[in-house]
Amino acid sequence: MVKSVLCIGATLIDELYFCETTIVSHSSNPAKKLSSVGGVVSNIVQHLALLGFQPSLITALGNDSDANQIKKHFDTIGVSTIESLTVEGSSGKYVSVLTPQGDLYVAVCQDICSEVLSVSFLESKSDFINEFDCIIIDTNLDAKAIQWIIDFSKLHQKKLIIEPVSVTKGSKLAELDLKGVFMITPNEEELKAIATIASTEEIAMVTHLQKRGVENVWVRKGDQGSVMYDNDQIISLKVPSITVQDSTGAGDAALAAWVFGHLQKESALTSLQLGHSLALEVLQIKGAVLSTLNVASLYQLKNTYYNV
Repeated sequence: MVKSVLCIGATLIDELYFCETTIVSHSSNPAKKLSSVGGVVSNIVQHLALLGFQPSLITALGNDSDANQIKKHFDTIGVSTIESLTVEGSSGKYVSVLTPQGDLYVAVCQDICSEVLSVSFLESKSDFINEFDCIIIDTNLDAKAIQWIIDFSKLHQKKLIIEPVSVTKGSKLAELDLKGVFMITPNEEELKAIATIASTEEIAMVTHLQKRGVENVWVRKGDQGSVMYDNDQIISLKVPSITVQDSTGAGDAALAAWVFGHLQKESALTSLQLGHSLALEVLQIKGAVLSTLNVASLYQLKNTYYNV
Protein backbone atom coordinates (compact mmCIF):
# COMPACT_ATOMS: atom_id res chain seq x y z
CA MET A 1 0.00 0.00 0.00
CA VAL A 2 1.40 3.40 -1.04
CA LYS A 3 1.14 5.69 1.98
CA SER A 4 3.05 8.78 0.90
CA VAL A 5 0.17 11.27 0.70
CA LEU A 6 0.06 14.75 2.23
CA CYS A 7 -3.01 16.99 2.29
CA ILE A 8 -2.77 20.75 2.88
CA GLY A 9 -5.78 23.00 3.44
CA ALA A 10 -8.75 23.79 5.62
CA THR A 11 -10.16 21.74 8.45
CA LEU A 12 -13.56 22.81 9.70
CA ILE A 13 -16.39 21.76 11.92
CA ASP A 14 -19.25 21.11 9.53
CA GLU A 15 -22.73 22.00 10.77
CA LEU A 16 -25.34 20.80 8.30
CA TYR A 17 -28.97 21.80 8.75
CA PHE A 18 -31.44 19.62 6.85
CA CYS A 19 -34.71 21.48 6.42
CA GLU A 20 -37.79 19.36 6.98
CA THR A 21 -40.08 21.28 4.60
CA THR A 22 -39.71 23.52 1.57
CA ILE A 23 -37.42 26.38 2.54
CA VAL A 24 -39.07 29.76 3.02
CA SER A 25 -36.65 32.67 2.60
CA HIS A 26 -36.49 35.39 5.26
CA SER A 27 -38.19 33.08 7.75
CA SER A 28 -37.36 30.44 10.35
CA ASN A 29 -37.38 26.89 8.95
CA PRO A 30 -37.56 23.67 10.99
CA ALA A 31 -34.42 21.56 10.50
CA LYS A 32 -32.31 18.75 11.90
CA LYS A 33 -28.61 19.31 12.57
CA LEU A 34 -25.64 17.08 11.78
CA SER A 35 -22.16 18.04 13.02
CA SER A 36 -18.88 16.47 11.92
CA VAL A 37 -15.23 17.18 11.08
CA GLY A 38 -15.06 18.56 7.55
CA GLY A 39 -13.33 20.85 5.10
CA VAL A 40 -12.41 19.77 1.58
CA VAL A 41 -8.94 18.29 2.16
CA SER A 42 -10.04 16.99 5.56
CA ASN A 43 -12.87 15.04 3.92
CA ILE A 44 -10.33 13.67 1.45
CA VAL A 45 -7.77 12.77 4.11
CA GLN A 46 -10.39 10.97 6.20
CA HIS A 47 -11.35 8.71 3.31
CA LEU A 48 -7.68 8.07 2.51
CA ALA A 49 -7.12 7.03 6.13
CA LEU A 50 -10.07 4.65 5.96
CA LEU A 51 -8.49 3.15 2.84
CA GLY A 52 -5.27 2.44 4.72
CA PHE A 53 -2.98 5.21 3.52
CA GLN A 54 -1.97 6.67 6.91
CA PRO A 55 -1.95 10.18 5.36
CA SER A 56 -0.65 13.39 6.90
CA LEU A 57 -2.42 16.73 7.07
CA ILE A 58 -1.12 20.28 7.33
CA THR A 59 -3.93 22.55 8.44
CA ALA A 60 -4.63 25.41 10.83
CA LEU A 61 -6.70 25.10 14.01
CA GLY A 62 -7.66 27.47 16.79
CA ASN A 63 -7.06 26.85 20.47
CA ASP A 64 -10.69 26.02 21.19
CA SER A 65 -12.84 22.99 21.98
CA ASP A 66 -13.51 22.43 18.28
CA ALA A 67 -9.78 21.94 17.73
CA ASN A 68 -9.69 19.35 20.49
CA GLN A 69 -12.57 17.50 18.85
CA ILE A 70 -10.83 17.60 15.47
CA LYS A 71 -7.48 16.35 16.77
CA LYS A 72 -9.10 13.53 18.72
CA HIS A 73 -11.04 12.43 15.65
CA PHE A 74 -7.96 12.43 13.42
CA ASP A 75 -5.92 10.53 16.01
CA THR A 76 -8.64 7.89 16.14
CA ILE A 77 -8.66 7.24 12.38
CA GLY A 78 -4.91 7.51 11.84
CA VAL A 79 -4.41 10.97 10.31
CA SER A 80 -1.21 12.70 11.41
CA THR A 81 -1.53 16.43 12.15
CA ILE A 82 1.84 16.79 13.86
CA GLU A 83 3.02 19.54 11.47
CA SER A 84 -0.22 21.54 11.60
CA LEU A 85 -0.48 25.03 13.06
CA THR A 86 -2.38 26.08 16.18
CA VAL A 87 -3.22 29.76 16.58
CA GLU A 88 -5.16 31.93 19.01
CA GLY A 89 -8.87 32.08 18.31
CA SER A 90 -11.56 29.89 16.80
CA SER A 91 -11.14 26.96 14.47
CA GLY A 92 -12.84 27.10 11.10
CA LYS A 93 -16.52 26.35 10.66
CA TYR A 94 -18.78 25.54 7.71
CA VAL A 95 -22.52 25.96 8.16
CA SER A 96 -24.92 24.87 5.44
CA VAL A 97 -28.67 24.81 4.93
CA LEU A 98 -29.97 22.00 2.74
CA THR A 99 -33.35 21.32 1.17
CA PRO A 100 -35.37 18.23 2.15
CA GLN A 101 -33.98 16.67 -1.06
CA GLY A 102 -30.40 17.13 0.18
CA ASP A 103 -29.45 19.94 -2.20
CA LEU A 104 -27.41 22.85 -0.89
CA TYR A 105 -29.53 25.98 -0.42
CA VAL A 106 -26.92 28.27 1.13
CA ALA A 107 -23.70 27.92 3.09
CA VAL A 108 -21.21 30.11 4.91
CA CYS A 109 -17.61 29.35 5.83
CA GLN A 110 -15.24 30.94 8.32
CA ASP A 111 -11.68 29.72 7.91
CA ILE A 112 -8.25 30.78 9.13
CA CYS A 113 -6.07 28.83 6.69
CA SER A 114 -5.73 31.56 4.08
CA GLU A 115 -4.42 33.91 6.76
CA VAL A 116 -1.97 31.72 8.65
CA LEU A 117 -0.78 28.96 6.31
CA SER A 118 1.58 31.47 4.72
CA VAL A 119 4.51 31.01 2.38
CA SER A 120 6.93 31.49 5.28
CA PHE A 121 5.14 28.82 7.32
CA LEU A 122 5.18 26.38 4.38
CA GLU A 123 8.86 27.10 3.77
CA SER A 124 9.53 26.13 7.38
CA LYS A 125 7.94 22.74 6.60
CA SER A 126 9.87 22.16 3.35
CA ASP A 127 11.77 19.11 4.58
CA PHE A 128 8.56 17.51 5.84
CA ILE A 129 6.61 18.26 2.65
CA ASN A 130 9.45 16.84 0.55
CA GLU A 131 8.94 13.41 2.19
CA PHE A 132 5.70 12.86 0.25
CA ASP A 133 5.18 11.66 -3.31
CA CYS A 134 1.61 12.94 -3.67
CA ILE A 135 0.33 16.29 -2.39
CA ILE A 136 -3.34 17.31 -2.38
CA ILE A 137 -4.36 20.90 -1.65
CA ASP A 138 -7.55 22.94 -1.70
CA THR A 139 -7.96 26.58 -2.64
CA ASN A 140 -8.83 27.66 0.87
CA LEU A 141 -5.14 28.60 0.90
CA ASP A 142 -3.90 32.06 -0.07
CA ALA A 143 -2.93 32.43 -3.75
CA LYS A 144 0.73 33.03 -2.86
CA ALA A 145 0.79 29.86 -0.76
CA ILE A 146 -0.79 27.89 -3.60
CA GLN A 147 1.84 29.17 -6.02
CA TRP A 148 4.62 28.23 -3.59
CA ILE A 149 3.28 24.66 -3.39
CA ILE A 150 2.98 24.45 -7.20
CA ASP A 151 6.57 25.63 -7.64
CA PHE A 152 7.81 23.30 -4.88
CA SER A 153 6.02 20.33 -6.48
CA LYS A 154 7.53 21.09 -9.88
CA LEU A 155 11.03 21.48 -8.43
CA HIS A 156 10.84 18.26 -6.42
CA GLN A 157 8.77 16.26 -8.92
CA LYS A 158 5.73 15.69 -6.72
CA LYS A 159 2.27 14.75 -7.96
CA LEU A 160 0.24 17.83 -7.01
CA ILE A 161 -3.55 17.66 -7.13
CA ILE A 162 -5.63 20.81 -6.61
CA GLU A 163 -9.31 20.74 -5.62
CA PRO A 164 -10.81 24.15 -6.55
CA VAL A 165 -13.50 24.08 -3.76
CA SER A 166 -15.79 26.72 -5.32
CA VAL A 167 -16.02 29.22 -8.17
CA THR A 168 -14.86 32.09 -5.97
CA LYS A 169 -11.97 30.23 -4.34
CA GLY A 170 -11.01 28.32 -7.46
CA SER A 171 -10.68 31.56 -9.41
CA LYS A 172 -7.38 32.11 -7.54
CA LEU A 173 -5.89 29.64 -10.02
CA ALA A 174 -6.75 31.87 -12.99
CA GLU A 175 -3.66 34.04 -12.61
CA LEU A 176 -1.20 31.46 -11.30
CA ASP A 177 1.60 29.63 -13.10
CA LEU A 178 0.25 26.09 -13.22
CA LYS A 179 3.37 24.36 -14.57
CA GLY A 180 3.96 21.41 -12.28
CA VAL A 181 0.29 20.67 -11.47
CA PHE A 182 -0.53 17.01 -11.98
CA MET A 183 -4.32 17.43 -11.83
CA ILE A 184 -7.11 19.86 -11.05
CA THR A 185 -10.69 18.76 -10.43
CA PRO A 186 -13.15 21.55 -11.33
CA ASN A 187 -16.85 21.33 -11.95
CA GLU A 188 -18.14 23.06 -15.07
CA GLU A 189 -18.55 26.49 -13.47
CA GLU A 190 -15.18 26.30 -11.71
CA LEU A 191 -13.57 25.39 -15.02
CA LYS A 192 -14.81 28.65 -16.56
CA ALA A 193 -13.43 30.65 -13.63
CA ILE A 194 -10.01 29.02 -13.88
CA ALA A 195 -9.61 29.00 -17.67
CA THR A 196 -10.54 32.67 -18.23
CA ILE A 197 -10.70 32.52 -22.03
CA ALA A 198 -13.37 33.84 -24.36
CA SER A 199 -14.53 30.41 -25.45
CA THR A 200 -16.94 28.50 -23.22
CA GLU A 201 -16.35 25.23 -25.05
CA GLU A 202 -15.14 22.67 -22.56
CA ILE A 203 -12.41 21.23 -24.77
CA ALA A 204 -11.04 24.72 -25.48
CA MET A 205 -10.89 25.57 -21.78
CA VAL A 206 -9.23 22.26 -20.91
CA THR A 207 -6.69 22.68 -23.71
CA HIS A 208 -5.92 26.16 -22.39
CA LEU A 209 -5.21 24.75 -18.93
CA GLN A 210 -3.03 22.01 -20.37
CA LYS A 211 -1.02 24.63 -22.26
CA ARG A 212 -0.58 26.43 -18.95
CA GLY A 213 1.00 23.30 -17.52
CA VAL A 214 -1.76 21.13 -16.00
CA GLU A 215 -1.28 17.48 -16.92
CA ASN A 216 -4.79 16.22 -16.12
CA VAL A 217 -8.13 18.01 -15.87
CA TRP A 218 -11.01 16.09 -14.29
CA VAL A 219 -14.26 17.92 -15.04
CA ARG A 220 -17.16 16.99 -12.75
CA LYS A 221 -20.67 17.23 -14.21
CA GLY A 222 -22.97 16.27 -11.34
CA ASP A 223 -25.61 13.75 -12.34
CA GLN A 224 -24.11 13.64 -15.83
CA GLY A 225 -20.92 12.01 -14.54
CA SER A 226 -17.46 13.36 -15.31
CA VAL A 227 -14.75 13.57 -17.96
CA MET A 228 -11.03 13.01 -17.42
CA TYR A 229 -8.71 14.79 -19.84
CA ASP A 230 -5.03 13.96 -20.02
CA ASN A 231 -2.47 14.52 -22.73
CA ASP A 232 -3.12 11.10 -24.27
CA GLN A 233 -6.83 10.41 -23.94
CA ILE A 234 -10.29 11.56 -22.89
CA ILE A 235 -12.38 9.28 -20.69
CA SER A 236 -16.06 10.06 -20.12
CA LEU A 237 -18.00 8.20 -17.44
CA LYS A 238 -21.70 8.43 -16.68
CA VAL A 239 -23.35 7.78 -13.31
CA PRO A 240 -26.48 5.76 -12.48
CA SER A 241 -29.55 7.51 -11.13
CA ILE A 242 -29.78 7.64 -7.33
CA THR A 243 -31.80 9.36 -4.62
CA VAL A 244 -29.63 12.07 -3.09
CA GLN A 245 -29.73 12.54 0.68
CA ASP A 246 -26.97 15.15 1.01
CA SER A 247 -24.70 16.68 -1.63
CA THR A 248 -21.98 17.65 0.87
CA GLY A 249 -18.54 16.21 0.16
CA ALA A 250 -19.33 14.05 -2.88
CA GLY A 251 -16.53 15.57 -4.96
CA ASP A 252 -14.09 15.15 -2.08
CA ALA A 253 -15.02 11.47 -1.82
CA ALA A 254 -14.58 11.02 -5.57
CA LEU A 255 -11.08 12.44 -5.45
CA ALA A 256 -10.05 10.30 -2.48
CA ALA A 257 -11.18 7.10 -4.18
CA TRP A 258 -9.58 8.14 -7.47
CA VAL A 259 -6.26 8.78 -5.69
CA PHE A 260 -6.53 5.33 -4.11
CA GLY A 261 -7.04 3.72 -7.50
CA HIS A 262 -4.34 5.75 -9.21
CA LEU A 263 -1.69 5.06 -6.57
CA GLN A 264 -2.64 1.39 -6.60
CA LYS A 265 -1.89 1.50 -10.35
CA GLU A 266 -5.43 0.71 -11.41
CA SER A 267 -6.38 1.64 -14.96
CA ALA A 268 -7.61 5.16 -15.70
CA LEU A 269 -11.15 3.85 -16.17
CA THR A 270 -11.13 1.78 -12.98
CA SER A 271 -9.85 4.75 -10.98
CA LEU A 272 -12.71 6.87 -12.33
CA GLN A 273 -15.20 4.13 -11.48
CA LEU A 274 -13.85 3.94 -7.93
CA GLY A 275 -14.16 7.71 -7.62
CA HIS A 276 -17.72 7.78 -8.90
CA SER A 277 -18.72 4.84 -6.74
CA LEU A 278 -17.63 6.41 -3.47
CA ALA A 279 -19.20 9.74 -4.44
CA LEU A 280 -22.49 8.01 -5.25
CA GLU A 281 -22.51 6.31 -1.87
CA VAL A 282 -21.71 9.55 -0.02
CA LEU A 283 -24.56 11.29 -1.83
CA GLN A 284 -26.94 8.76 -0.26
CA ILE A 285 -25.92 9.45 3.34
CA LYS A 286 -26.06 12.53 5.51
CA GLY A 287 -22.56 13.90 5.96
CA ALA A 288 -19.41 14.04 3.84
CA VAL A 289 -17.55 10.93 5.01
CA LEU A 290 -18.54 7.27 4.70
CA SER A 291 -17.22 6.10 8.07
CA THR A 292 -17.67 2.38 7.23
CA LEU A 293 -15.38 2.58 4.20
CA ASN A 294 -12.51 0.15 3.67
CA VAL A 295 -10.69 -1.24 0.65
CA ALA A 296 -12.96 -4.25 0.24
CA SER A 297 -16.15 -2.21 0.52
CA LEU A 298 -14.85 0.31 -2.05
CA TYR A 299 -14.41 -2.42 -4.64
CA GLN A 300 -17.81 -3.83 -3.72
CA LEU A 301 -19.31 -0.41 -4.42
CA LYS A 302 -17.56 -0.29 -7.80
CA ASN A 303 -18.95 -3.70 -8.67
CA THR A 304 -22.41 -2.53 -7.67
CA TYR A 305 -22.42 0.67 -9.71
CA TYR A 306 -20.18 -0.47 -12.59
CA ASN A 307 -20.66 -4.20 -12.99
CA VAL A 308 -18.38 -4.64 -15.98
